[in-house]
Parts: sequence; C-alpha cells; structure tokens
Amino acid sequence: MTTSNQKFAEYLGGYELNSISMRLGHTVYVEQGKDIFVKDRKTGELEKVTLEEQVAKPWIRQNFDRERAFQRRKAFAIGMQSSHIPLHERRAYKKRMGWVGA
Repeated sequence: MTTSNQKFAEYLGGYELNSISMRLGHTVYVEQGKDIFVKDRKTGELEKVTLEEQVAKPWIRQNFDRERAFQRRKAFAIGMQSSHIPLHERRAYKKRMGWVGA
C-alpha cells in the first residue's frame, strides 16, 4: 500500500507583502486583503471566489486564518530571538506595568 505524504494545505508565501498564497488540495488560492482568489492553472490569472462558494467551503477561510496566525507567531518569535532584551526582563517589565497577571 502506498500513501501520499503530501499535505492538504501548503503555504506558498507572501505574508510579508500582505498577500498570502496557499495550495489547498490541488488548487492555489490567494488572499489579498479580505478577498480570496483562485489562481487559474493554465493562464495564471486570479479569479475572485464568490460569497456562495465561501459559504459552501468554509475550510478555505479557516486555512487562511490559521496560516496567518501561524506566520504572525513565527515572525514574533524570530523578532524576539534577535532582541537584545532578555526574556526575564521583558516579563518583569510587563508584570510591573500591570499588563500581565501575577
């Protein structure tokens, strides 16, 4: 028995440019702002996904939301690693300011 290890959702890039593109199944979707587009395989043109299709396929929006949150966390983690302020000092400062519970 052979199984495919290909994932259903694959991030293709563009988070930095505010235009996320993902492959969901065999189709490439691009999100620009609040709009989602389907990339045509032959011509490469973008075609807007209708509201009816978004309602019928809620997993499209869910995958984009999940990936956007992951990319935001990843960028934050990379930024914190390159910061010159140690973690315990950041936590102590937030605690002193009352931004974090005891």
